[in-house]
Amino acid sequence: MRMPLADPPAVDDVIYPESDDQPMAENFLQSIVIRTLVAGFERLYAGRTDIIVGGDFFWYPVQGQPATVVAADAMVIVQVPQPLDIFTIGSYRQWEHGGHPALAVEVLSPSNSWAEMARKRRFYDQHGVDEYWVFDPQDGTLEVWVRSATRLTEAVDPARGWVSPTTGVHVRVDGTELVVHDPDGIRRWLAPAQEAARADAEAARADSEAARAEAASARAAALEAQLIELRSQLGTDPAS
Repeated sequence: MRMPLADPPAVDDVIYPESDDQPMAENFLQSIVIRTLVAGFERLYAGRTDIIVGGDFFWYPVQGQPATVVAADAMVIVQVPQPLDIFTIGSYRQWEHGGHPALAVEVLSPSNSWAEMARKRRFYDQHGVDEYWVFDPQDGTLEVWVRSATRLTEAVDPARGWVSPTTGVHVRVDGTELVVHDPDGIRRWLAPAQEAARADAEAARADSEAARAEAASARAAALEAQLIELRSQLGTDPAS
């Protein structure tokens, strides 16, 4: 994992590392799922200064305990009291930056194990995450855990269809593919390259519709001018 700029010393002078020198993803398939989720949540919450969305940044939930840390593949933090940029703060130190981790997502790679994910789930459970997903893109296995009272409890068969209580997005598994839709259930999330292509196509359609509307307006104006000219030639009052 590689983070951008180094943090200034935290307020308690304890060093909270920002990197473990490990890559964000181990293979292309895992990377696509992670980038799709992060980009989707970034678009969903664009302009919301009270929400942080990111992936693979260190989360330190306890002041003075730099060994108590995790870096989710995707994370949504809500109730942030002031605008923050995860790329400039480096790591998320909850006591310093405020906010509450609503959703954490882990995407398995070949080197991960379900036992490792269980350890991470215990971490998320202990430190108050409201919802936790773990997805294996190799076989399409999806687990969802949601906070009930004081602990995370496992949802029943979320792969068949799940509406996230923390974000409202619709989730299901199609074959081995994680399928996510906006809270309205209409817009499907695509990988960043596909999303860019869709945006280009939508812009092209908008330009085409605008051109058609302009052409139709020009034709209507020309017909109106011809009608006025014809009435003038016949000696008819155009206003009549």
